[in-house]
Amino acid sequence: YLDHRKFVKKIAENTIMNQQRNQILSLSGLPDRICLIITEASFLLDARVFMTLGIPKIAAVLENAGVNVDVLDLSGIRNYQEVVGDYVRAKGDIKYFGLTATTPQLPTVKIIVDMIRSINPGARTILGGPHVTLVNAAYKREKRVGIVNGRASRAMGGLERLFDVLVAGD
Repeated sequence: YLDHRKFVKKIAENTIMNQQRNQILSLSGLPDRICLIITEASFLLDARVFMTLGIPKIAAVLENAGVNVDVLDLSGIRNYQEVVGDYVRAKGDIKYFGLTATTPQLPTVKIIVDMIRSINPGARTILGGPHVTLVNAAYKREKRVGIVNGRASRAMGGLERLFDVLVAGD
């Protein structure tokens, strides 16, 4: 048994929420399209065993905000450079690329970012994940204790030169 008043009320609430979401989207400066990349992890025996949860969660939040999201899952893909190149050429209208990386994945991420930029020089790249989170925490600690140009500071500088946006989880 469905009470039609609850149904109509729910439709009205969803309409208001969609209008509010569209207003927020227009004010927030969110891109209308983004590609999120799950980085290849050749150091794992089977990359598909350890599923990443960060990218799917971020994709869900962005889709909820009205952003069109493509997820490029490179885990277990040995010819990832070819896949990324083909994707970027085929989807020339995408200007934003978000990647996640653990520390051992960083060399692969650099190759991916270089590939993206060689095909789409105007692309904006965003790095999140455990590596940038740990480097950021170490960088903050170095600043707090007065270490100048320490290992974390140099690592953070390298990340800032490679990516347009860094997203640390802390």
